[in-house]
Amino acid sequence: MYIVAPGNSFITARGNIGPGGEIRKEDFAAEDSFLRLVSQKRIVAGKSNEALEKEAREKEVAEAKAAKEKADRKKQDAKAKAANQLTVAETALKNAQEARETAKEAADKISGELVKDRKAQLDELAKKVESREKAAKDAEDASEKAKPEKKEEAEKKLLAATESLESAKKELEEFQMTATQETPELLTALATLEKANDALIEAEANVAEAEQAVKKAS
Repeated sequence: MYIVAPGNSFITARGNIGPGGEIRKEDFAAEDSFLRLVSQKRIVAGKSNEALEKEAREKEVAEAKAAKEKADRKKQDAKAKAANQLTVAETALKNAQEARETAKEAADKISGELVKDRKAQLDELAKKVESREKAAKDAEDASEKAKPEKKEEAEKKLLAATESLESAKKELEEFQMTATQETPELLTALATLEKANDALIEAEANVAEAEQAVKKAS
């Protein structure tokens, strides 16, 4: 392709052709005229303004297409990544829910067993105190009614019954005090349950965050 060199223009049957315009030897009455202008570099080989503009438009379209494809791939990658993270978060949530349920069942079981055991022992100790209270009351009544020659023996029996009652009361109080404190097994179970609760809360937050990421990527 030949074009008009910068600073030149030619009037042809197709009209005035200025710098950068495509020009052909057919535009001249004689081929010699065309060749002479070529030799004078007033006409040169190259791409016309139209061709260059077309190439520029095509390049722009191609770049825009490539940019769109890149953006689409990036968006798809982001969607896939977000979806994968949501799947991972949901799996983690399910595991956390199961772990929390297992921990709760373990804590409830230990707590229930302790309550059952404590009740039986408390009932037994309470009955012991009640029995010794009656024995102490009987000993007191017997001491008050004892004849002078039997008074000392009756008072000894009253003292023994009173000491036995105090011993039973102390045993009951100590057990009640110990019973109000958690056992190591239950403490461990409750600590595990607390950790499971924290893990569940975190897993729920991660799922919510992952769901937002999926919406944002869509």
